[in-house]
Amino acid sequence: MKIDKNINLSKYTTFKIGGVAEFFSEAQSKQDLLDAIEYANKNSMPLNIIGGGSNILISDKGIEGLSVINKYKEINIEGKLEEDINIENNKSFYNEGEYFKFSDLIDTNERDTQKYLVKVSSGVNLTYLINETLHQNLTGIQYFSGIPGTLGGAIFNNIHGGEKLIGDLIYSATLIDKKGEIINVNNNFFKFGYDDSILHKNEHILIDAQLILFEGSVEKAKETAHEWIKRKRNIQPSLPSAGSIFKNITNEEKEVIQAPVNSAGWLIENAGLKGKTIGGAQVYQKHANYIVNIGFAKASDVTNLIEVIQEEVFKKFKIELIPEIILKGNF
Repeated sequence: MKIDKNINLSKYTTFKIGGVAEFFSEAQSKQDLLDAIEYANKNSMPLNIIGGGSNILISDKGIEGLSVINKYKEINIEGKLEEDINIENNKSFYNEGEYFKFSDLIDTNERDTQKYLVKVSSGVNLTYLINETLHQNLTGIQYFSGIPGTLGGAIFNNIHGGEKLIGDLIYSATLIDKKGEIINVNNNFFKFGYDDSILHKNEHILIDAQLILFEGSVEKAKETAHEWIKRKRNIQPSLPSAGSIFKNITNEEKEVIQAPVNSAGWLIENAGLKGKTIGGAQVYQKHANYIVNIGFAKASDVTNLIEVIQEEVFKKFKIELIPEIILKGNF
């Protein structure tokens, strides 16, 4: 495993923002990830794993310790899953509104078809995973089309495509703890929640996961993936961004303020903040739950804008927006 020093990390993120990594490496294999943990432990330094670089904001001051870009990419179809299992996480957060309408794209018969176990390493890009599994006549991942990043980040945040959650597809996984020990876990270990998993709270690193996929309609899945991306492109920015900045509000909060949807973007828009700009960071005009880098943004511009959004939304609605974006480095 090659170790470099003082490598700028901005190009490894979708926000195109951030300082340098004190130490830097790229992991191409499971062994590279093990070596990275050993190196960090041996030298008593923090370890940061970066996948596709979405949903994160790296400090202008950079990141201390060892930063590793996870490029470990393997996909193996392990065979049929004969076990009668149907994992469903809580979807009380979900309410279709003006921004995303996807319910008409759901294949309601998919989960009644033959199930398969597919082992996928954590560094596999989601778009590649979707295309490859559809090529193998397996469905289930198509609902996450248009979401940047890797499987590792997807599981870390329990990403959602409409009301579909990646956590519903996880059968088991292999992790490395902070001591470098390999552990095998099942779905329950992750304690999946809305944009959340246990990985936010411990220092375990995901190596790979067994996904439950389906012998569903490939043509329907391809149509869904294509249409999903098409609809998202109508509102998602082409400028660099990290994805959604805030979590959507709860059903209880929605009822209290009599909002039509749970969307954090709706609150930000109705607080009059579309187009609000600090430095090179701007609230996106088409969907207010995005902050875009208009060309020269610093991480401090983004965090200052986040604070303004939280303050203004609280003034108007008495609701505290919770950031979804992960901050890395010293802020």
